[in-house]
Amino acid sequence: MNELPTKREPGDPEVNKIPTWRELADRFRDLMKDFLKEGKELERDIEPKLLPALKRLKLEIEKLIGKLEERTRPPKSQG
Repeated sequence: MNELPTKREPGDPEVNKIPTWRELADRFRDLMKDFLKEGKELERDIEPKLLPALKRLKLEIEKLIGKLEERTRPPKSQG
């Protein structure tokens, strides 16, 4: 009723194996490839939805920049 789990063998290669730098680099490279691939897929999915909004935002920013530039110009002297 009160049994403890059996003890693992000390020679289990998967648990006690320390990866080499090359293996770690390979794992990291594979993770980065997957990350970039998923990022590109996400970009393809989101772009059609965001592009119109980003274009409107760009126009609004350009309008604001134009208004600020008009404020900073010295008034033309009439004379």
